[in-house]
Amino acid sequence: MRTQIIKALLWLALLMSGCANSWADTATDDARQSLKNYGLTRCLLEALPDQPSMLREDLASASRAYHFMGKGAHQILQDEETMDILHDPYLDTRDFVLKRYTADGSPMKAGNGNSAFHACLAIYNSTEFDQFIRGQDAYLP
Repeated sequence: MRTQIIKALLWLALLMSGCANSWADTATDDARQSLKNYGLTRCLLEALPDQPSMLREDLASASRAYHFMGKGAHQILQDEETMDILHDPYLDTRDFVLKRYTADGSPMKAGNGNSAFHACLAIYNSTEFDQFIRGQDAYLP
């Protein structure tokens, strides 16, 4: 009887550890996706002309929602005494996409103008951006 109880407890512990690990993986994936989405909204927002529009308002709202006051999961690291920001994953993400956007531009192959949406999607789907986002995992709670 005692052996059966021990086996049941071991089985339950293994089951629960698998669930906890699966939940942690999901939380990390969700946090990465949120940070990537933040980067995409910042890229598109910065590419738009600086004139009031419904699209600009929508992108700004999405950017705020993905930031730390909204759905963002990454933490901003601050010095506890001076409150100076030591690392801001959101600012770094914005800087990353803007540098890439500036470096790569947004020309269309057909030569009929630029496409900010195409350029921002190319950055969003790039291996370099995925690697950058994974590098921000140290700032997850």
